[in-house]
Amino acid sequence: MDEIAENIDRLEDLIAELHTPLPVRLHICSLQEALPAVVEGLRAGYLAAGGENYWASERRA
Repeated sequence: MDEIAENIDRLEDLIAELHTPLPVRLHICSLQEALPAVVEGLRAGYLAAGGENYWASERRA
């Protein structure tokens, strides 16, 4: 659950950063870099909490 909480905090930080007066392109680049790691962290936290591996390759087909 700690991993899920840490990633929620990271998402909140990213949202707060969007209010910083920077060019939109920089915000998009920042999100493109950060969001994949947040998704992986949330998946890992979900699996550690006992969730089913919904993202397994055979389930996607």
